[in-house]
Amino acid sequence: MSSRQLFDALLAFNQEAVPYCEGISDASAHEYAINFMRALQGRAKGLEVEQARISAHLFRPQRDLIEANLRRMYRKHFSA
Repeated sequence: MSSRQLFDALLAFNQEAVPYCEGISDASAHEYAINFMRALQGRAKGLEVEQARISAHLFRPQRDLIEANLRRMYRKHFSA
């Protein structure tokens, strides 16, 4: 992927992922979504990133839903 293609894909991913994350009203889930989104952005740039921290207040179904939605967006914009 060229640097221009990466830029365009990151822009498109952000345009979809940021409003999704901002729309999450639960504070713990919102924070996790933002951190998971940043981890995916780093992966797209080829950086080694840590797994997003999981709050004790975040239930597994919430986490799984956030991850599934953000991964779907990621695959949409960064398919091989």
